[in-house]
Amino acid sequence: MAINKNFRRSTTIKDIALEAGVSIATVSKSLNGEKTGMSKETREKVLEIARRLRYYPNLQARGLVAKRPEAIGIVIPRTAEFAFSNPYYAEILKGIGGRAREASQHLFFFLAGEESYAQLYHHRLAAGIIVLGNRMDDPLIEDAWKMKVPLVLIPGSPNQKDIPSVDGDNVWGACEAVGYLVRLGHRRIAFLNGPSNSKYCVERLEGYRKALEKNGLAFQENLVLESDFSQEGAYQTMKKLLSRCPAPTAVLVINDYSALGALRAAKEMAFQVPENLSVVGFGDVPLAPMTSPPLTTVHEPFQRMGQEATDMLLKIIQGKRLSARHRILPVELVIRESCAECGDRHRRKRP
Repeated sequence: MAINKNFRRSTTIKDIALEAGVSIATVSKSLNGEKTGMSKETREKVLEIARRLRYYPNLQARGLVAKRPEAIGIVIPRTAEFAFSNPYYAEILKGIGGRAREASQHLFFFLAGEESYAQLYHHRLAAGIIVLGNRMDDPLIEDAWKMKVPLVLIPGSPNQKDIPSVDGDNVWGACEAVGYLVRLGHRRIAFLNGPSNSKYCVERLEGYRKALEKNGLAFQENLVLESDFSQEGAYQTMKKLLSRCPAPTAVLVINDYSALGALRAAKEMAFQVPENLSVVGFGDVPLAPMTSPPLTTVHEPFQRMGQEATDMLLKIIQGKRLSARHRILPVELVIRESCAECGDRHRRKRP
């Protein structure tokens, strides 16, 4: 077999030791930040040679020496197309990435169908795993937990109460959003929900129902439709919702990403927001103030959620006890321009 003459093998610590004229042990100590047993000049010389020779540490070997990998696994049980287009994941990952960097932990990302969560751990690819946007009926989570895999879930699951989790206060947020719409005079308030196997959807539906009950409004099943968290799914579902007679005067949407599809559907069906239809999202991702009109939504502290989840996972990995297994962070309603007082606005306003 022909050998590519342009191929260059990776630099090893032995190469650095030969050029620096020191032992392999001295190189290893220098690269790991140890300062004992050598002069400052020697350490700086070793580091300069390592940079010049473009030395990159073998993460797998370092993990074996440390008895565990120096990496956190991030599992997003969705397709790449969905995960990389939804700002929900990006905002949480900012928080995870910051904390991981502070703790000198690398991050490995895994998407739906790539490998079971237990295998990621037992194959020494990750010291622990954070699952983002998990389903309540995901069997891989239960399997991994039974096999003693360090896990933290965002948002968690009522069916898996032993597994640590971080989430925002979904019930309070949805209740506050619907209460705000009631105060604006709306009585026919719809809820564009997501799949019933999501904790987000279960709890936000609970908050929606609580607000209706608190304000003396009857729950109407025909005003609650399920979508799939995507823009296109919300767009199609919103069209069905607005085709009903009489149409709702206001709608709470499961998240901001879905709200984009809902706003598009409203525009195509000649509903003017907020004149004919008030819309509230959930999440407050960076694009929420840039919609037309700017979206009223429930703010969730996504970056803090990522930070908290990482802190919890690192404690579990280190064998420390958690002060609380489940962290529920406060949320708040952010009022912008997508809601207005309700008059006799259940009819479409044609251009």
